[in-house]
Amino acid sequence: MSIADTRPVAGTLSSHWLEGSIRHRRKTPVTHEFSYKTGMLALELSEWDRVTGLSPLFSSERFNWLSLYRKDYFRPDSPDLLTAIRDQTEEATGWRPDGAVELITHPRYLGYVFNPVSFYFCYQAGERPEAGAVPRVILAQITNTPWHERHLYCLETSDDTGESSGGWRTERFGFRKRFHVSPFNGMEQRYQWTFSFRGPELRIHMNVLQDDTRHFDATLVVQRTPLTRKQLHRTLRQFPLEAIKVAAGIYWHALKLKLKGAPFYTHPDKLDESDPSHRLGRGDQGLDVTDNNANDRSSGKVSSWRT
Repeated sequence: MSIADTRPVAGTLSSHWLEGSIRHRRKTPVTHEFSYKTGMLALELSEWDRVTGLSPLFSSERFNWLSLYRKDYFRPDSPDLLTAIRDQTEEATGWRPDGAVELITHPRYLGYVFNPVSFYFCYQAGERPEAGAVPRVILAQITNTPWHERHLYCLETSDDTGESSGGWRTERFGFRKRFHVSPFNGMEQRYQWTFSFRGPELRIHMNVLQDDTRHFDATLVVQRTPLTRKQLHRTLRQFPLEAIKVAAGIYWHALKLKLKGAPFYTHPDKLDESDPSHRLGRGDQGLDVTDNNANDRSSGKVSSWRT
């Protein structure tokens, strides 16, 4: 279903600020839960060179309160991120994005970057994120802590996403894990990811399962606000050190998990060669990892790429 073009008037940006909350819940073998308010940038990649002009506190490729660095994102050896994402999407799916390509991420705060996952929403021509359009392709760039390795999952949405009774348009994906993300999660797991869109509202929910038991889940609930100079400065007052806060929280809760007795899993590269998880995912270049379990209600194809 196509969403009509509601592009803002000339002279304004199409990028947005996302504001809401994130919740993490660990179910087994120990229980642990926390949540916090968060703010993120939804940057239309065609505006990469324009968005920092909103404020003297926002810069590209240099230190500032907020900053964007090309090296923090997909294929840093490619000069243009938008072209790199279009090339990757075409290689993975056969479709070259012809509409907006939007990066969901935390910019650097005082030079510090922390993005466990950044999403690239690739839309068809004429469809607008703020109107609740569903991306045709979603690229998820994962960065693990503390190893700072990167991996990409390419998620292809279905063509017949309908609206629920509440007006939400939802895409579901079930796939096998191919990348070591956390020392508290093993490799013999699979994911259920759900993306829901309704006007300016966005929800992302992730389940981590093993032997059909949910070990962990995370939920992001945010709402879009047009990115203006006034909004950016209000955001800096409300979330002055967001990336640093998120990183500190991750390490603090990791300590709590360790004290609770959560098991610690060795990085796959350090496992014995006889272990089935040894270097799992290291050579992935488009492997189909879709895992449509009958109970998942999943629909989209997922491919795995080590970057």
